[in-house]
Amino acid sequence: MYSQVINYIKQRVEISREEIEESLQYSDFKKYAKGDYILRAGEYCRFIGFLNKGFIVTTFVDETGSEKASEFKHEGCFFTYTEGLTNNSPSHKNFIAIEDCEALVLNKEDLPLIFKANPKFETLFSLILAEELRLVLLNEQNRKTQSAEERYLALENTFPQALQRIPVKYMAGYLGIEAPSLSRLRRRLAGK
Repeated sequence: MYSQVINYIKQRVEISREEIEESLQYSDFKKYAKGDYILRAGEYCRFIGFLNKGFIVTTFVDETGSEKASEFKHEGCFFTYTEGLTNNSPSHKNFIAIEDCEALVLNKEDLPLIFKANPKFETLFSLILAEELRLVLLNEQNRKTQSAEERYLALENTFPQALQRIPVKYMAGYLGIEAPSLSRLRRRLAGK
């Protein structure tokens, strides 16, 4: 249950397995069924999760009232509502399990206890939040500057197996195109 998160942490900070396991006692193991909302728009994010298994999509409602996918989280990733975690604002995104998921979840209220017990975790969480924020900003920039094809190829590069795991409506929404356009794009790329 802890091997993936331990490997993730050890790649980012110098810390012993015992120190990690001591802090992980604050985490809860959660299962989410396909279609479950992990966080709904309007709710306050009170957690940081690590996805052991499954796939999550974050969605938002655009100015036309359409639900659009903004990012995907896969096994081996931390996930949280980065924009509201520190300033305690409600989420403008939904976090939805698009497969059955298993996650380790830390309550936001427990973070000061973890940081006090081991300051290395404060460094780790600063790194995690900085990476999450970088991804949010990069995704926004790419949405404005890249074509649907470029974004599709970048997603395929980042998550090679994900394209078969992501439902068409979320993939099309992420790319900013309609489902029939996504089908044409896939056929065109398959023919290359």
